[in-house]
Amino acid sequence: YGTLENGLKYVIRHNANPPGRVAMYLHIRTGALNESDAQNGLAHFLEHMAFNGSTHFPPGKLLPLLGGLGMTFGADTNAHTNFWETLYKLNLPNTQPKTIELAAKIFSDYAGGLSLSDTEIDSERKIILEEYRTRQGVGQRIWKQQARDVFAGTKLAKHDIIGDAEQIKSFPPARFRDYYDAWYRPENMTLIVVGDVKPDDILPVAKQWLGALKARSPATQPQKAGIKVSTEPRAFVYTDGEQVNGSLDLTHIGPAEPLITTVDLYRRSLLRSVASGIVNRRLGNLIAAGKAPFRAAATDIDTFFNEGTASSGEASGEPQDWKPMLTTLITEIDRAVQHGVSDAEVQLIVRGILANAQQAVVAEKSRDSVAVIDSIASDIGQDKPLMSAAQELELLKKLTTGLKAAEVSAAFDDAFGTKNYDYVLSMPLGKPEAPTPTPAEVLAAADAAWSAKTEAPSASDAGGDLLAAAPAAGTIASEETDKDLAVATTTFANGVVMHHKYSDYKKDEILVTINLPGGQLEETAENHGVSDLAGAILDRPATSRLTSTQIKDLLIAKNLTLAGDIGRDLMTIGIKATNKDLPTALQLGYALLTDGKLEQSAVDDWKKQQLQAIAKQARDPRAQLELARDLTLLGGDPRFMPLTPSNVQRLTRDQAEAWFKRIAGSAAIEVTVVGDIKQEEATKLVATYLGSLPKRGANFEALDSLRTLKRASGPFEANVVFDSVTPKALAFAGFIGSDENSLDRRPLSVAAEVMTNRMIDRIREKEQLVYSINASSRPSRGLKGTGVFAAGSMTDPTNGTKLADVVMEMFNDFAKTGPTDEELATAKKQIMTEVTTSMREPDWWMVQLSELTYRKRPIADLKSLPGVFDTFTKEDVQGVFAKYLRPETTLRFVVTPKSSATTKPATTRPS
Repeated sequence: YGTLENGLKYVIRHNANPPGRVAMYLHIRTGALNESDAQNGLAHFLEHMAFNGSTHFPPGKLLPLLGGLGMTFGADTNAHTNFWETLYKLNLPNTQPKTIELAAKIFSDYAGGLSLSDTEIDSERKIILEEYRTRQGVGQRIWKQQARDVFAGTKLAKHDIIGDAEQIKSFPPARFRDYYDAWYRPENMTLIVVGDVKPDDILPVAKQWLGALKARSPATQPQKAGIKVSTEPRAFVYTDGEQVNGSLDLTHIGPAEPLITTVDLYRRSLLRSVASGIVNRRLGNLIAAGKAPFRAAATDIDTFFNEGTASSGEASGEPQDWKPMLTTLITEIDRAVQHGVSDAEVQLIVRGILANAQQAVVAEKSRDSVAVIDSIASDIGQDKPLMSAAQELELLKKLTTGLKAAEVSAAFDDAFGTKNYDYVLSMPLGKPEAPTPTPAEVLAAADAAWSAKTEAPSASDAGGDLLAAAPAAGTIASEETDKDLAVATTTFANGVVMHHKYSDYKKDEILVTINLPGGQLEETAENHGVSDLAGAILDRPATSRLTSTQIKDLLIAKNLTLAGDIGRDLMTIGIKATNKDLPTALQLGYALLTDGKLEQSAVDDWKKQQLQAIAKQARDPRAQLELARDLTLLGGDPRFMPLTPSNVQRLTRDQAEAWFKRIAGSAAIEVTVVGDIKQEEATKLVATYLGSLPKRGANFEALDSLRTLKRASGPFEANVVFDSVTPKALAFAGFIGSDENSLDRRPLSVAAEVMTNRMIDRIREKEQLVYSINASSRPSRGLKGTGVFAAGSMTDPTNGTKLADVVMEMFNDFAKTGPTDEELATAKKQIMTEVTTSMREPDWWMVQLSELTYRKRPIADLKSLPGVFDTFTKEDVQGVFAKYLRPETTLRFVVTPKSSATTKPATTRPS
């Protein structure tokens, strides 16, 4: 830590994960709050201008320079602006002195050397407006109305980071300079460096390039949001023709509290976190038991722009259930206020907090530099003290020892013991059978809920162990090891296949994936959707012995996660755990595979969620694109089409549970273990909890006869016009690409990198048709002939056809001429930098190994990485690209909105 003579602060931390890499951020303590009324959106616009010309980097030179180092726009060089900060990011590919000096020079230009030329500002306006377009939609419309009403008289009522479209079109260059000189000052800046470097590697160049910065105008007092304390109940009701669910928020703004800089203030925050955790657990239990009128609900207590303390509750569900949702949420908040919490509840939540903190200490030793620097930057932006995981664990142990329910109850009462809330209800347009409530009706319902008598909460049944008894371990049938990759494959007598790779890159972190063939591939038109519903068992685990609530409580102090689903042709269970808790995670996996139960509440919630999603699809350009693609590329196969209301309504709990049990009981199993666990221990655990399962009745080829699609030859194209008031079109163009086991996928990846760089230059920067665009190559998986090489983006409705045409024109041109030498060299560096970094990660190995047997992936393909990318010539890349791009393989979809009288933008009925 330190401060340069000009007031610029720095934080430098050595971290060798990944080795030879370093991340450098420049944090500037200014954002939308410091804008004047005439500068709405200028802070964000100014961030864009950092990439459009400066003292040492003329317009159009910076991104190609960084690309030549192997950096990718977006992933390795980026920035963001919010209300209180602007953050510039560089994830450097090496720690060479010249690379570090380049980064310092870039930051020096960001901080004090921006050109801000009239030409470049005018050129960037359209890109900003396209970004504005991407953010438009029902959520943005309702928020703008809410900000104007609920936060009237504050900065939030006028400023929303992206800004005002009319002002964006007309900001004069002098206005940029005014903001830039006023707020981009050394004392507002912090250089953050995390990576395989020492302070002596950084400080000399930091002093050279950043220490020379000077303030360019007199200091200005930072502006406040103007948050006001809640003094009376208020209600606001918002409707929108494209809103499909009902959501409600209740918020009380209390007085501001000091920043957490002392142990006492940290303890006060901890008490509130424990209290909210207890009430949120109660709300979750109601949902799991099928006794809640909402599908999600939570409470929170947090600082609000450091100008107030927000005590809030939120819930979402069916719009017609707004009153019971509001009543139940208030009832549970009031129950905690009136009757407090129990010592047993406090101990349960505290065990979970300490377990997470203990694991953070272990994980911190091997966190990658980007995760570390993101955390530091977030704390600096929110004025939080920087603490190591070990320091925080020590403090938590001290403060939770002897923590009493009375203290936690008092903290919750202090935050929520009021009736002065703002109630915000968002819902679809009213119908005769479900009219929109008035604000007065909302206030009356809230008052009735607060006035009702609440009973003390009843203690919940803790349940028993996950398993009644440990299963007898299965025996090993065969073992083999690929010594080059250190990957071992074990086959058990019951047919279960296990792959193992040891990696301590992430200390005490173990990943497990359990795959069983089965899913949508086996469905028919009559039971379409049953796989997704059956997968809810993995989303909300329950067995005949334990409810989902009991299982959740059993796991609260465990460092493990288990999640899964049933997709196109696989049931997948994913586990992440420590060595200590991996046995528990595998016990849960065994319990679900042998005795998984689908709770009726999970079925009811799934159906409501799907019906709302179906209603939303009609107004969603991405959903319309997927439908057009499915109808053509997938031949309209009923197994893969979007669900309809009749699909959803006809499915039953018994039907879905039987589907799950069929796959779990007989399908082949491929399990992969990657992480900080030796092969012997991994084999022992898998033998006990998977090798002990009944012998598999099917093999990995059982579904192969179902992989045929009946479709016509291409080109595959459609022009879709759909009903929406959001002026946002979507264009998507490309061609059918490679299958997953074809080595052609690698030259196509290089082509995608080249095309992305070209499209950013032409489509984004020169023609300004989009805010962002990239080309991608996605090989087929499970269905041959469905791989896709394409590019697409949101755009102005008048430009949808043009965007698709330009993309196809660029693809056709590339098929004829291929990449230039410079483009190929840049793409190779970008891919090899990414792959080299990724190959250290356990996650990467899990992706490569988890379907090795099922997909018949040759393990030898992995041995050529990453060097194989450096062997490709221009002719290789062009030849493979041209091989796949043919008239009969082309894809071209343009989705354009059409406003209608039945779709109306947001309206408000404030009190």
